[in-house]
Amino acid sequence: MAVVTITVSDRPLLDVDFEGYALSEESLRALKAVLAAEIGQGLNEFVVLSTCARTEIYFEALEFHSTVDRISTILASTLGRSKEELTQVARVHYGAGAAEHLYRVACGLDSRIVGESEILSQVKQAFEAAISEKSSGQVLNRLFREALEVGKKARSSTKLATGSTSVAAAGARLCLETIEIDHSDTRPLIAVVGSGAVGLEVVEVLLDRSVDVVVVTRRPERVRDRDRIGSVEVRALEDLETILAKADGVVFATSSPSTILDSAMYEKVAVHRGGRRLAIVDLSMPRDVEIDVGDGEAVRLIDLDGVNRHVEAQLGVRLDAVQEVERFISGSLERFASIHAARELSPVLQALYQRAENIRLKEIEAFVHRRTVDDPELLAEIDRLTSQVVAKLLHAPATRLRKAVDGGRGTAAIDEFKELFDL
Repeated sequence: MAVVTITVSDRPLLDVDFEGYALSEESLRALKAVLAAEIGQGLNEFVVLSTCARTEIYFEALEFHSTVDRISTILASTLGRSKEELTQVARVHYGAGAAEHLYRVACGLDSRIVGESEILSQVKQAFEAAISEKSSGQVLNRLFREALEVGKKARSSTKLATGSTSVAAAGARLCLETIEIDHSDTRPLIAVVGSGAVGLEVVEVLLDRSVDVVVVTRRPERVRDRDRIGSVEVRALEDLETILAKADGVVFATSSPSTILDSAMYEKVAVHRGGRRLAIVDLSMPRDVEIDVGDGEAVRLIDLDGVNRHVEAQLGVRLDAVQEVERFISGSLERFASIHAARELSPVLQALYQRAENIRLKEIEAFVHRRTVDDPELLAEIDRLTSQVVAKLLHAPATRLRKAVDGGRGTAAIDEFKELFDL
């Protein structure tokens, strides 16, 4: 058995259009449903991590190649891509490599903005969803709990979280830096489109500044965590044009599968703005804002790449912390190897004792047949004596194997043991 992850993200593949590999809420539900039907057929358990910057499936499988091939086919079909296209951009991590990848993701080392904090909550949400949906089991539960602990430690014990480490925080601050105010005594108005986790984080950052904030969402009555945004005004998406006519800046942070602000809508808005410049930050993937909107003279459109460039000046301090974080990860990988090896240890020792028991019973049977032994007391004594001999003979090698696994030799020691005893 092995833990595997199939990963597509925009971090190492900057020349790839990740929008075509991002899962919508509907496609995420469809993917999970198909994967759930595969459990028991080579697939033991799985967790799907889906964000605006990555699509990942973590799973434990009995057979590596056949299961990876099957799940790759399922993912490609869900995304509406050919398997060949997916293969060109996806990466597969196996065993300790899969664990290391998850730890790096949870710490924010594999994000566009190194050390960004948003990904840790996204990993937690994906894990909690898997537990609720009963798709995660013993192995992935341990792996994800360890990853969450590593992510928390990386942020609390190092300077990895210095500055704007989340996409939401960086986007909010960038919007504030680029807005233009006609009068110094005027409080700028910033609209936040989207009331999910990212949108609410943007609002929290803005509330610490001297600005007026309005939240725009499809269903104002369903805005969660209202205590986090206090008395901030919440408006319906149908009011977006009216709001943009007055706003100084707007941050888009939705999970909409289609464009919200296109050139036609912006032209209507521009008529009422009197030439005032509008700062637009689009944190969404797929894009909420049509790219042509940025061609207007009185608008500045900043997408995820722009947000990333904004925080580059702060990367130095965080990058200095990377080596320390990687030491945390190395320690966790050793624990993962021990846990994984310990899981393999039990069936190996069981096979050893079972094989010895089979040999013992076979030899007793042959002895009884040759000597025609029919005394019950003698047979019982032979059984007791041979059982003790087998137990004493196997005690030492079994103990040494356990110590080797606990000492970090793990899979290597188990493989040597299996070869030695022909298991």
